Amino acid sequence: MHKSTLEISTMLPSDAAKAVFETARARRHETEESRRLAPALVDHLKETGLFRLGLPKFLGGWSDDPIEVLKAYEILSSGEAAAGWSAWNNHLACTFGRFLDEESMREIYKDGSHVYANSARPEGVAEIVSGGYKVNGRWTLVSGCEISDWFALRCLVTGEGLPNTLGPGAKLKLFFIPKEAINVIDTWHVGGLRGTGSHDIEVKDHFVPEAYAVDFESPVAIDSPYSRLPIGCMNAAGNAAIALGIFSAALDDFVKICFEKITPGKNPDLRDRDRVQDVIAKSKTLLAASRCQLHNSVSVIWEEAQAGNEYTDIQLADVWTASHQAAVTARSMVSEIYAAAGTVALYTKNIIERAHRDVYAVNQHGIVQPLWMKQAGMAYVGLKPTGAMFRI
Repeated sequence: MHKSTLEISTMLPSDAAKAVFETARARRHETEESRRLAPALVDHLKETGLFRLGLPKFLGGWSDDPIEVLKAYEILSSGEAAAGWSAWNNHLACTFGRFLDEESMREIYKDGSHVYANSARPEGVAEIVSGGYKVNGRWTLVSGCEISDWFALRCLVTGEGLPNTLGPGAKLKLFFIPKEAINVIDTWHVGGLRGTGSHDIEVKDHFVPEAYAVDFESPVAIDSPYSRLPIGCMNAAGNAAIALGIFSAALDDFVKICFEKITPGKNPDLRDRDRVQDVIAKSKTLLAASRCQLHNSVSVIWEEAQAGNEYTDIQLADVWTASHQAAVTARSMVSEIYAAAGTVALYTKNIIERAHRDVYAVNQHGIVQPLWMKQAGMAYVGLKPTGAMFRI
């Protein structure tokens, strides 16, 4: 029996994630087979409020130290990568709500049982009409679309002399759209992160009122240190935390297998091999170092948010680089674990097999691609980073 939302809402996000861990781990096969989070896991995530961490506190959000959120992602992902990914994805969809006026925010996020999805890809078109917009489009890779109640979808705004194509002068907005207007198209036939249910979705001729359309220049309705956190690099940090959770799970499973595969009179056992010992030792220190650097860089941003200060490009660059490096380190070391484990890593009953698929999928996201290292490098040598999301 799960605790009630009221009982668990006072817990730290990391403690809430620990409470969900066993459900996530126990439902791994069901999540994998159905290509969406298992219903029992969805319910437990709802009960703990882990789908609402990015909201203001009065709407059930966290609004405190973001390191706790990173810890929650890592713990969830060590149990089931799709669970960590879904909590992270909801955080972004809830973060976009900061640009709504307070009345609209309260309406869209009023139900504590709701789940949220988003796509920042401008794959839709929003035509300006009286009182709002008419939205049409098809968005790819919309994680959690089958279980979500509201969607924040980015569109190219057309009409009133605006360009009809992406490029110079194009106007982009995010549109909040209820599930009733969403058609899910079954496209998510993949290896890694299969349980995220990241299908395509389609919207046809749906009217969105002006109040439900925002952009990154819209005023922030509820000012708080948490709502001042930069969206771009904090999203990258969350992605990295997911990768570290997968890395941690693979490492734990590898060590467990080493203790299980001991054969009297047979030499060498798995744990006797030099390569195995080397990979485990290397993994231990790289996991700890990556986590430390990620948390330290985000802690600096949090201190500046609490003080109401502007972030320097160097401070932002530190988060971007820590995020990218943590994600690629996790990918590299899970590959080393997979190779060192030998044939045992081929079997789906072992965590290592799925971790190998999942960590590569996590690293495919644009928020941890090498381009962000280049942007950070520009800041480190005194140039102004040009990436659109670098400072947002």
